Amino acid sequence: MTSQGWNAPDLRKRNRAGILRLVHRQGDIARNELALALGLTKAAVTILVNELIDDGLIVEAGEQAGARRAGRRKIALRIRPDAGLILGVGIDAERVQVLLADLSGAVLGVRNLPPPRALPHAPALGESEDGIMGARIAAAVYAAAAKLAGGTGFSALGIVGAGLGVTGRVDEERGVSLREPRLWSAPVALREPLEDALKLCVSVDNNVRALALAELLLTDARSESPAGLLFVKYGPGVGASWTMGGTPWPGAHHRSGELGHTVVASEGPICPYCGRVGCLESLVSAHALELALGRLEGGPKNHAAKRFGAGSRTDELCELLRLRDSAAYERLASRFALALGNAIELCDPTAVVLYGTPFRQGPLFDEIARRVEANERPCDIRRSAMDPALPALGGAALALERFFADGGAACSARI
Repeated sequence: MTSQGWNAPDLRKRNRAGILRLVHRQGDIARNELALALGLTKAAVTILVNELIDDGLIVEAGEQAGARRAGRRKIALRIRPDAGLILGVGIDAERVQVLLADLSGAVLGVRNLPPPRALPHAPALGESEDGIMGARIAAAVYAAAAKLAGGTGFSALGIVGAGLGVTGRVDEERGVSLREPRLWSAPVALREPLEDALKLCVSVDNNVRALALAELLLTDARSESPAGLLFVKYGPGVGASWTMGGTPWPGAHHRSGELGHTVVASEGPICPYCGRVGCLESLVSAHALELALGRLEGGPKNHAAKRFGAGSRTDELCELLRLRDSAAYERLASRFALALGNAIELCDPTAVVLYGTPFRQGPLFDEIARRVEANERPCDIRRSAMDPALPALGGAALALERFFADGGAACSARI
């Protein structure tokens, strides 16, 4: 790594970060391989690795598998999973999820809380509902984290960082939810109240960008991270994230990845979120599927959600549509493939990952992949390795990346 423009402490932190990321991603990597990959001298790597071993963040895992016997032995290095804990938070219209994981990303505990407006809080006189939302969430997350981490003895360092992924448009630099009408009616600051409550560094981003980072950091994909990844989430709405070199791109105005609000039909309902006619989300979201199924059964449109349950899973609704109206199901797959194909043409990704319950089982993944591959250049389209029941993994990935970026010296606290 070049040292031009860096002072000594910053350069040391940057090089420690590079070592932590590589050891986490590759696993069983030797010192000389780190030196080659990072452009550092072997002596510099030895000093930094020894520091990280002394700090309890890296361990020697014995002789590297397959290493030649001739010459100096190659000792494999690994991240020590129990060196610290990371706290992940996921917020959407259905719930607030709080998750505790170790430094390998292994989940140690999960708590599902009510959605933000259902969380208990007593507002001060004259205080708006949106004004107290950050404090309400922070108090609930702190209580959940205390129950997850209290007295477990999981870690020597305690919780070393926290991250939060939330639906809607997010200013990740300020930690503010800019627009999410499904949760609140005005911008809501999230980072500041969470950091005040947790006494931890907290990273905040859009939930889909956070999940895309989790795909690259917390699954087997980390060992062969694609240079350009298009990550698509389906259920209950549609979102996407474009990552280059392992970093999600937020866009100039924090609007990158709005795949669900690209137009795929000349007619259709007006989307209550973007105001467009015929956008993908207005035609394939869980709400849209509930309405379509309600019409099939002859029920009033406004009774569709009651008929199928407001919390109906998108995969269940897709399967019901396939069984009851094959033509409508074909249109769903075709419209999704059209939007995805357009995104592939624009981004030219190395890989496309489809995340969400509709893609884990049933024929929808294969239907969409077949249509895309029939019309576009060959592309690596794969299912996500993550469980859609754990959206807070995105927040955990934000916390882990921040911890690595700080050279393994992020703020920590005993909760």
